[in-house]
Amino acid sequence: MKKLKLSFTFILSIILLSILPVKSSITFVEETPKTFSTPRVLNSNFYDDGTIVVRIVRVNPNHKAPPKICVEEFLSLRIIYPDKTIKKLDLSAVTLNIQPFNFCLFPTANPIRFYPVKKNFLLITYAEAEDVNSPYTYNDWGMIIGLDGSFKSKIWLGTSYVNTTTNEWLPAQDSVTLNIHRDNGFLRTAPVTGTNSMTLKQFKVNETGGIQLLAETSMNFTATPIETVATMDGGYAIIYPDYTPSTIPFAPYISIHGFFLQNGNPEPQGPFVLYQTPNPVSKIILLDCDFTKVGFGQTCILVLNIAPVIDRNTFIKIDFLSTGTVYNITNFQNPADLIDFTVESLQYGGYLLYSRAPFPNDMTKLNLYGYILDDHGNRYDWNISYPTTTNFNGDVLVLPNNTIAIPQPEFQQTWGLLTTDLYKIKGAQDHGYGNLHIFNTTPNIGEIINPSKIEFLTIQFYDKVNLSPNHNITILQDGGIIRQITSVSHNNGDFVKNIDDYTIQIKVINSTFNQPNTMYYIIMDDGFVKSKDLQEPIIGIQDNSWKFMTIKEDVTQNSGFSNYYESQVNATAINGKVLLNVDGTDYFKGIKDDKIKVKEFFNNLTRELAEAIPVDSERIYTNYKHEIDTSTSPEQYILSINIRKAKNKTERSVDSISDNLNTLIKNKLITVIGTGKYTNYLDERYGYVPIPRWITEHLGSLLGTIALNIILLSLAYWCNSIAIFSCGNAVEKFVTTILFTSKDADSVEKIFPASLFFVTFPFIVNLGFAFKVVIDELMRHDLRKLLKTVKRLKDDLVKDTVEEGNQSTVVINNFTVVQVNDPIIEVVNNNTVNDGRVEDGSKKDDKVVKREEKVKKLTKVLRETRKELKKINEELTEVSEFSKGLKNVNESIKKNKDSNPNDVNGIMKKSNTVKDIVEKLRGINNLIERLMQVEDFTEEIIEICRNLTVLGKLSEELKKIKELEEVINSRKESIEAREGGTKFTEGIGGGSINELDHIEKHAKRFKEVENLKSRLNKAVKLMNELKEELTTSENELEKDPTTIDPELTTSRNELTKSKEELISELEKLESFKKELEKLEKLESYKEESEEESNEEKNEEDDRRDSIWEGVKKRFSRLISFQEKIEKEAKKAIEKDQPPKKYRKFSKWLRDYKDSQTIVIIFTILAGVDISHLELLGSKLRIKIPSIKYFDLNTRNIDVNFNAKLSHAAKHSLFLGDVTNIFIEDISTIFIQCFYLGQVVSFGYTPIYTITKSIIHLLNNLFHIYTYKRNP
Repeated sequence: MKKLKLSFTFILSIILLSILPVKSSITFVEETPKTFSTPRVLNSNFYDDGTIVVRIVRVNPNHKAPPKICVEEFLSLRIIYPDKTIKKLDLSAVTLNIQPFNFCLFPTANPIRFYPVKKNFLLITYAEAEDVNSPYTYNDWGMIIGLDGSFKSKIWLGTSYVNTTTNEWLPAQDSVTLNIHRDNGFLRTAPVTGTNSMTLKQFKVNETGGIQLLAETSMNFTATPIETVATMDGGYAIIYPDYTPSTIPFAPYISIHGFFLQNGNPEPQGPFVLYQTPNPVSKIILLDCDFTKVGFGQTCILVLNIAPVIDRNTFIKIDFLSTGTVYNITNFQNPADLIDFTVESLQYGGYLLYSRAPFPNDMTKLNLYGYILDDHGNRYDWNISYPTTTNFNGDVLVLPNNTIAIPQPEFQQTWGLLTTDLYKIKGAQDHGYGNLHIFNTTPNIGEIINPSKIEFLTIQFYDKVNLSPNHNITILQDGGIIRQITSVSHNNGDFVKNIDDYTIQIKVINSTFNQPNTMYYIIMDDGFVKSKDLQEPIIGIQDNSWKFMTIKEDVTQNSGFSNYYESQVNATAINGKVLLNVDGTDYFKGIKDDKIKVKEFFNNLTRELAEAIPVDSERIYTNYKHEIDTSTSPEQYILSINIRKAKNKTERSVDSISDNLNTLIKNKLITVIGTGKYTNYLDERYGYVPIPRWITEHLGSLLGTIALNIILLSLAYWCNSIAIFSCGNAVEKFVTTILFTSKDADSVEKIFPASLFFVTFPFIVNLGFAFKVVIDELMRHDLRKLLKTVKRLKDDLVKDTVEEGNQSTVVINNFTVVQVNDPIIEVVNNNTVNDGRVEDGSKKDDKVVKREEKVKKLTKVLRETRKELKKINEELTEVSEFSKGLKNVNESIKKNKDSNPNDVNGIMKKSNTVKDIVEKLRGINNLIERLMQVEDFTEEIIEICRNLTVLGKLSEELKKIKELEEVINSRKESIEAREGGTKFTEGIGGGSINELDHIEKHAKRFKEVENLKSRLNKAVKLMNELKEELTTSENELEKDPTTIDPELTTSRNELTKSKEELISELEKLESFKKELEKLEKLESYKEESEEESNEEKNEEDDRRDSIWEGVKKRFSRLISFQEKIEKEAKKAIEKDQPPKKYRKFSKWLRDYKDSQTIVIIFTILAGVDISHLELLGSKLRIKIPSIKYFDLNTRNIDVNFNAKLSHAAKHSLFLGDVTNIFIEDISTIFIQCFYLGQVVSFGYTPIYTITKSIIHLLNNLFHIYTYKRNP
């Protein structure tokens, strides 16, 4: 029967809800548990966005502890979102680690309570007991959980309150007041057991759910009730009464006091007196305080029963500011028609008064009475039944939008909430923003906007306002994506400003509304503006009340080449870069050597950037490159950030993403970039810089380089010297390498020292090679003079040796022994004892010393002679090859001449052989022609042949001296045998003989050169024989022309033609032979003249000084005649020769002063590249006429770059090329490639340097190949 009654009651409630003007109702059916029990709505709370959290309990029949009611040990929460969707959350006591006694409900208190301290987080308060039977071991704890049921953190709140009279634990004696700015946390006030004081603790919950204590203080109180309210400035106020006795018994005067706490500050301000009654008060019925959305600051409603009236309640409304200043007090009276009522301040003005009364004969229900009062006591009824029915606890909620939610009686497994809108007293001021201070905005709520035309947001207020620092107005994209965060403190008000006293304007950056057909909404922090008159912060705009849409994207495609080009560019990816600020650089420096951390940093950075734009995370990527920005101090890092192309037309173009990214970073302080963990490291002054396509950015430089190289190639072609291009290329490479080292190398760690080293070190090495080449050429000796010196020294040694044969001196253990023929004379202390006579031995010692000096000089001269011979031999390598080739040609001609075939095949074979000989001869003649271009080439051949003859004679004579010394030393050995320990003075043996051996070896290498003349004579002889043979053949053919077969005639004609070509080539050899003969005659004449001159000079030494002048005159006439004959002979020889193009390098250096200056310059340039020395033989000519201008006089300069580098110089160049390949070319290419692999972007210099280094490398390899092919 009872069950039927309950069913009827539930059905009746459903019918009433359907016919009464109810906004809506929420019902939820729970799953049936194993043990039947009805779910009950115990209490509820709400978030600022209207999300309701309901706690559901079920009575635990197995646990009874009257008067307490124990429920199942589950924290069962139901989250009701504004769209009416409901989420279940059932957490067991074991999961939460909450002791069972917390699940027993007291008649007036609940040990477990929850508070929506922050979006998506709940604060759960409960108690823990060390001993459940000892109330003094109870402690209050707070736990933060997420709406997904995850545990975040917990913290000790304080000791639990104990009634010292009954020694009973009393839960829920504390109160928790949320800060008006939820991110600032909350204030917990709790009485201290056994005292009249309470603790006040401020806590804060961070973004991850961690909870921390901010500040703690305490205060004393003498009366209740005590009310805590969050103030509009982000602090708290503790409001409490104070009694003053009056003349009426039990009716004292009262005053309302307030303590004020700043957020995070433990020091209270006050107390301030907010109100004082003029009449005695019988009873304080209620004290309720809250911040107001209708007026300014905070409002307390004080309900009193003023003596002696007891049937009416006096309502006193106290409006005060966050500073404690009271700016308005309103009094009105209302009939005392509600008993034990509660007052709730309404967001739209007025108050909700409601009370609960038992439902007849049903403990699961209550009757709920209530109505609305304005500030003047006017009453407004709600639009539901009066009374209305609620569940057993009747925990009523009034939501921020003035909607009341009333728990309904539960039935079986169903529970529900009845919701309806309460009357809005200030509803005319409500324009949908949830803020009754706002009159209008631009754009309006629900408007469809064109982002390109929105530059500002405007907000117009009913009252005069000023802007407040450190408070934000935030623009969000649908889904909670932050697009722009602006406050007065950023950029000195550039983005936010007052237009007038009632209107503010917010600048919108062009990346904010970057998504077409998308919902955006604006959130304004509480306190963003403040009353201009009262200087009190005003509430802001929360949730998504101010929202609007962007227009759909215009898909119209314009035609034309420019649009086609733009579409093609947008179809490709963009490479770009960002700059880390100083903090970011310091952080990156700490991880840059850890590849895993660097990769993690880049990945997180690109993810945050993609979320900030927003685009798909895969559109923003990186190649993990970084470099140092050398333009800033201290140094900062540049990172690579790239944008992938759009996959389809619906995705945003790379250009728009690039523009948005640049705007977001440059306006970092007002965008989500500034709040990201990694994006906050970006430098807002730099922004996002797209890297231009390399070819586009450096096209001008590339064209200039091509033009420069074309000029160099043209000049090289015009001058017939590829060295010009090679040297120009080397200069370009050197300059760009220096530019790279000075400008770019600092961009990569550790590359600058290496780059600097490989710029300076090759320069020093090349300079060393260049100095060696020049000094070696300048220090070269004239072989003829060297041989004359050898001859003079040889003659002196011969004379000394002959004398020593007659008188030998040896040193034996500090004693000098003199041998005259057979007698032995002992010398002691430089005195000679000879037949009892003492002779001075110092003279003998002087002779020994002088002889040793002569031997050393001879050895030195021989060494220099050997070195010079080696150099000459190297220079005449081509002549030796030419001589060998001529030998083979002669043998081939002789062999071919001896053969006399009569058949066609034999004649053709012989003709082909002759052609082969002609080709060889043509190569020899070409070589001769090239060698003849070097000045004094033929003279050098003649001279070396003569010098070799002289050298042979000298060598034989020196060996004879050596034999003579051996004879003398054999006589001294007998002395050594008798005396022992003898040390003889060394003759010309040892070093001198070794040098002679080396000289002979070098001289043998000149065999081919020495045989050149005989081979030329043989070639001329063969030529004459061929001429005779050819004449004879022609005569025979003329005598009997008809007897020969036509084919045979053709073959013979072919052979004849080949012979004629052979004779022509041999005639060229004959002209070369004639030139050699002429020069040989000239050299013979010069040699005879020198000998006669030397003889006359020797005769002059014996004549008296009185006839010196006469001899000198005759000698001068002889020299003049000799020079005249020499000049005439040279003219005769050079008459038939082509002009000389080259001079030997050593002569070129010594003969002309201008050449020496040029060499100094080119030696320095050779530090850039050793191949610059090749330009000295490029046949260029520099002519600078003399200048006479006032006191400035310059001489005429005429330098011909016709130096013929010696073999030694070429060898040094070869070694320089080999060395440069490793220390310059390969190292430069490696450094530049390493640089390109590290940096985010690169300019023209490294690419140009690599190209030039490759060209330089190939050029060096070509030089090496050429040298090895023709050493």
